[in-house]
Amino acid sequence: MRPTAALAPEHHTDQTRFYSIWLGGARIGTASEAEVWNPRGVHLRRTEAMSFLRGDAEVSLTTQIDIDADLGLVAHQVRWMENNNGVVRSADAETQLASGAVPAELVPMIVRRDGHFAGAVFLPARNFVGGHGRVDPVAPGRLVARLALDAGPLAEATIDQASDGMPARVVDGEGVIALRISAAQARIPFAAADLVAATAVPIGGHRHGAHHLMLDGNIVLPALPGQAATTASAGVAVDLGAQLPGGLPAPPSSPYDLGPDRANEIRRLVAGVRARITPDLGATTSSARDADAATAGDCTTFALAYAALASRRGIPTRVVTGLRVDGDRLVRHRWAVSWTGRAWIAVDAAFGAVPAGGDLIGLAIHDADDAGLVAGEAALTQVHAANWN
Repeated sequence: MRPTAALAPEHHTDQTRFYSIWLGGARIGTASEAEVWNPRGVHLRRTEAMSFLRGDAEVSLTTQIDIDADLGLVAHQVRWMENNNGVVRSADAETQLASGAVPAELVPMIVRRDGHFAGAVFLPARNFVGGHGRVDPVAPGRLVARLALDAGPLAEATIDQASDGMPARVVDGEGVIALRISAAQARIPFAAADLVAATAVPIGGHRHGAHHLMLDGNIVLPALPGQAATTASAGVAVDLGAQLPGGLPAPPSSPYDLGPDRANEIRRLVAGVRARITPDLGATTSSARDADAATAGDCTTFALAYAALASRRGIPTRVVTGLRVDGDRLVRHRWAVSWTGRAWIAVDAAFGAVPAGGDLIGLAIHDADDAGLVAGEAALTQVHAANWN
């Protein structure tokens, strides 16, 4: 059942807002929101133009979301379009609208009208991932937004309001910051920053050969194979090694003392993925569906493509979001864990490592779907500092 339209305000004003988008202290894009009213309702268009480097690879990503809603801000049409380095995709949110869910881009206008929001919501820019959202005031001019995804994880953001009731500053759980700017400021070009470097965590101290790290931050590490964590006064001490078994429970249908060893089969699947996919940091993958047919991509592409193959073969597999030791820094990375029939092992298809470990710190374990990817990304901001121990 669709929600009943609320009473419309007496006056509607066409307006356009602009935002600069930042991550890791570097500007990575510009967004615009244009709301145009007519006697029947409003058309909202949000356009995000992202431009950055990933190492030496240039990434250009443009996303456009068009929403048509009635005077009560009840959406009846949502269309999403993405141009990723020349590859164009689009989709309509028919299923989500039929269920009465609200597109996230419309929520700020509802909050401007009502002062708060609570209800079913979905993210058009994230492959229509849905859940239950709340936006509540916590101080004058400040709101906290929470989205409990249908798959379970929670995403949060802090919002500072401008005098017109719309967001002036948004900081989300992935570390992305959006700042309200003028039209003139939006036209000023900015240099493309290396996103890998901007989001990396430097490793302090001197390495003595062993893989022992001390992490500082709001961290609770999962018991993944390849790592062992203990709480210390200075933070979380982590030992890394491919032979560390972790502490994940066996799948319900695969007790520890039963089942053939499928490690060699897993290696063959990884080899097949690496033969098909060319490493390319500029060819990003935004959904699990894309990775299954990808021929070029980043670590996410490799992890999702491998997970799809393993799952079809009946090998219990989940995806891990975390960090990889890269010289004197930790960089964002994705890999998988698979059940061999006797134990869980880490599988890093991007580097052909089976079992992987020794250079991987898993922050979140999740399913290889869109909701899992959103939840995993929120964990990447937990580590504030790292030192060799």
